[in-house]
Amino acid sequence: MILNFAKNWLQDPTRITDQIARFLENSEEFHTEVVERDKDDLFFSEGDFNESVYILLEGTVQLSKTTPKGRVITIDWLRPGALVGLISFVTGEAVLTTAVAASPCKAIKLDESDFLDMQRGKGEIAHLAQQLIIGNLIDRYHHVVSVHVELESINETLEKERNHLREALKQLEDTQHRLISQEKMATLGQLVAGIAHEINNPAAAMLRASDNLMDYLPGIVRKADPDEQLSYEKFFKIGLKRKLRDSDEQRRKLKEWEDLYPDLPRSLLRKVTSMSDEALEIIRHKLGERPGKKQREELENIMLFFESGYFLKNLQSSTKRIGEIVSSMKNYSRQDKGSYEKADLRDGLNDTLLLLSNRLKKVDVVLNFSDIPPVNVITGEINQVWTNIIINACDAMGDKGELVISCGYDDRYVWVSIKDSGPGISPSMINEVFKTNFTTKQQNSSFGLGLGLSISKQIIQKHGGQIKVQNAEDGGAEFTVFIPL
Repeated sequence: MILNFAKNWLQDPTRITDQIARFLENSEEFHTEVVERDKDDLFFSEGDFNESVYILLEGTVQLSKTTPKGRVITIDWLRPGALVGLISFVTGEAVLTTAVAASPCKAIKLDESDFLDMQRGKGEIAHLAQQLIIGNLIDRYHHVVSVHVELESINETLEKERNHLREALKQLEDTQHRLISQEKMATLGQLVAGIAHEINNPAAAMLRASDNLMDYLPGIVRKADPDEQLSYEKFFKIGLKRKLRDSDEQRRKLKEWEDLYPDLPRSLLRKVTSMSDEALEIIRHKLGERPGKKQREELENIMLFFESGYFLKNLQSSTKRIGEIVSSMKNYSRQDKGSYEKADLRDGLNDTLLLLSNRLKKVDVVLNFSDIPPVNVITGEINQVWTNIIINACDAMGDKGELVISCGYDDRYVWVSIKDSGPGISPSMINEVFKTNFTTKQQNSSFGLGLGLSISKQIIQKHGGQIKVQNAEDGGAEFTVFIPL
């Protein structure tokens, strides 16, 4: 019977209220009042103490509540069959919500005695009152459940929005970091160009000075003591051509000369034995078996001229090296204001290798450079591509191994291949390497933002070319860049 009642209530709650209204209208025991409310009329306000309860016969009542911040929100809508103000009426506490007629309403107004008499009465009215209360409880429970379901749905939506916001914030932070990095690189490029210009002048002066000394010093030597000039000049020239001995050979020579000339200082003999075998034979002939003070002084003079030639050769080599690095820095950092020019890709590769020579100290660099035609490129941008690929190769090999750089061309493209002897790329990752923010360097001691290859691909595509990657048959990764003719 209860199940049938609940089912009937859900289908038509007004059936019971209509019966209650007819019973009260015809009853002599009850003196209830039927009230009417126009739209927007008030039943009660939040915080009031309610002394009556209303059985809604017609119309709709809006229940609303004011939040601590003063915002008014709708809590529920009551329709015919609902008891308006039941909870505050029964508990005697202040009303939790404000009840306003959302449309013209008609309701039975019950005071405390009428409400209690209905429940305590006998026969039909008590039964109808119980059904009315139970029906309202069913409605309120349904409402609470639906509110919880709706809240859960809202929470899921909010969580998705939070995740989207987190991702958007992360992307904004990454973009900010990239912009900062790009700004730093742009500033660094300007600094490199300025520093290269400043270094170039003194380096060129040093190189000219060393070249002049190479011309002048032999003449100065020839003006020395006529009896010794040929020897001194000869040892000066030997110093200019000095080559380093093997360490084992150097130790063996030093031991041999210590046995021959035990009276000569070890520091002097170490310098002597760094010379070629030809020079050692001349010195040995001059010293004889037991060199005296004069022979020792002569040996010291010989070493002075030998080392002068050696140091001058080092000075000339070093200044040339500085000049080459400065030239490479200027070529590498040149952006040409975004303009294209005809360029030989081999020149950019050589400049990049020279600048990265510190990373390539323990790497065997093999250059298979064929003759290739010049192509239209923005030099600074293409050099950035070579840098990114070669640095990645060094990271993969742990800065030791073999780096093979080859080039060639066909009917459509000039191509450059850069292959390393590292572990290669996992097949599951090989299609991901050109994506922004993809990096494997955080898995070891290296650090990467996952931008180098992504930027490289963008640069090559800007030039109308392609960049491809594969694992070489003999191991390692191979990147091939194609620039259109």
